[in-house]
Amino acid sequence: MKPIYVSLTFILSLLAGSLQAATYQPLIEVQTLSAALEADASLQLIDIRSPADFAAGHISGAVSAPYGKWRGPANSPGQLKETAYFEQLTRQLGLTDKQPILVYSSGANQTDFGAAARVYWTLKYLGFTDLTLLNGGFKQWQNALQPVATQAIQVEPSQYKVNINSRLAIHKNELLDRINQQDTSYQLLDSRPPAFFQGQKKAPMSTTGGTIASAENIPFPQWFNSYDTRIRSSHEVKQLVAEQGLDQATETVSFCNTGHWAATNWFVLSEVAGLQDVRLYPASLAEWTQSPVGLPMDNTPSRWQQVQTQFSKLVNN
Repeated sequence: MKPIYVSLTFILSLLAGSLQAATYQPLIEVQTLSAALEADASLQLIDIRSPADFAAGHISGAVSAPYGKWRGPANSPGQLKETAYFEQLTRQLGLTDKQPILVYSSGANQTDFGAAARVYWTLKYLGFTDLTLLNGGFKQWQNALQPVATQAIQVEPSQYKVNINSRLAIHKNELLDRINQQDTSYQLLDSRPPAFFQGQKKAPMSTTGGTIASAENIPFPQWFNSYDTRIRSSHEVKQLVAEQGLDQATETVSFCNTGHWAATNWFVLSEVAGLQDVRLYPASLAEWTQSPVGLPMDNTPSRWQQVQTQFSKLVNN
């Protein structure tokens, strides 16, 4: 048998190719990220905190893309912007579908995680597939005494062409059709705390309290550790999913007030628990309740309850 000679250049090219093709789990811990940054120069970090927070200190190599850039108008923040806008944004950030991308936020509290999850969802909706989130955000990075940079890097704009993954989103008309048809093949999950679901509280941009008709309440805080702002282990998450029967439907739709808390439920159920066909209603109740034609709702407060609520606010002010 003739000996087989393999050049060192060929071996190195294979290693480089495998490194560039490296994929990460949807949720990454600080120590894993620290090691990855030393080994994988292609990993691009997106810091979605405010410009001031970014300037004060960020993970080395990160680019600043504040959360507001990914959101809609003030009266309906969950509304998706035009595809052309997102294409321009991702190009300015130098993003391509040939690199892994990590998103991180402040990690200040459980609600903050929804910002990172929403940006992650948006990137996946735009066609990016190699994505990960830093569990616990920048706060966990600092708690682990990891190095912090203050100088911003310069990125080369990309020519990325947006490729919309429409199955990740459901919009008002499609959801309304499903409700009107009394479709029982999917589950509609309200991610908000119970007081919102029950109509006792409402967001400022919603015109009425209550929830979308036929929804069940799966509050987003349950997915977090009791001792910090990190998502629980995948084992714990899957156990909670099984206990609540959330793995029985063929399709899941997640919503909240503006598609922020709902992004946490979407991320946990789709990316951590691995459920198939999990979709986000991006504009959520802000759009649903602002519709000029009344759309089906449950748990809406009576007129007397609304008057009492308004009177209580006046007295407390």
